[in-house]
Amino acid sequence: MSMFRPAWQAVLDAAGVGEGTSLLDLGCGDGAFCAFAADRGATVHGLDAEPDSIAQAIDAVPRGEFRLGMMETLPWSDASFDVVTTFNAMQYALDPELAMAEASRVVRIGGRLAVCKWGPPAENQFFAFLAAVGANGVHAQPRVSDDPLAGAIAAPHLELLVTGDVPAGIEMASDAALEESLSRAGIVPDVGVLTDAESVIAAAAPYRQADGSYRFDNHLRFWVLRRSW
Repeated sequence: MSMFRPAWQAVLDAAGVGEGTSLLDLGCGDGAFCAFAADRGATVHGLDAEPDSIAQAIDAVPRGEFRLGMMETLPWSDASFDVVTTFNAMQYALDPELAMAEASRVVRIGGRLAVCKWGPPAENQFFAFLAAVGANGVHAQPRVSDDPLAGAIAAPHLELLVTGDVPAGIEMASDAALEESLSRAGIVPDVGVLTDAESVIAAAAPYRQADGSYRFDNHLRFWVLRRSW
């Protein structure tokens, strides 16, 4: 998770999170960000759709409150939080616009809603690499569509305070590490097939470093919005 720490810091700074801030993280995963925010003094809450993730989050922040649920139906009352955050999660909601509406419902008027996710695929080397792998027939990339959150971020009751990009490079130590990472993600169906492995290594060639490792320069983009009414 170290690659995300600069984005976590930038979002917390921009949203004014500090001692006593009531914060809800949507798609909280293993609770790593919530632990980061708690160390800053925030009172943290989290929601995730995966029971295993909730269990990990509770272990990470025993004093936090974590609930199992969907972003489209948040189990909190109106205006419950000073800040609501989401990192690389809301765009994958079943209904991103409804999820954004729910997020703005539970943040207080004058509170902050922070959305952070990978920048556009064309601006991130790792996604360019995945597209090249798909072109080699190993993994078919889904067709690129419009940003599912663009309209929700521009909602009239949300005032944009700040937006920015944060570097978030991905590094892999070797060919084997690259292949294993893609296999775990389900991107390569069978790295034991020689032609698959060859295709992956060929597509990754532009990102290979002199020591045999790989580096993909990417960035995360964030928006911090204020609920105005």
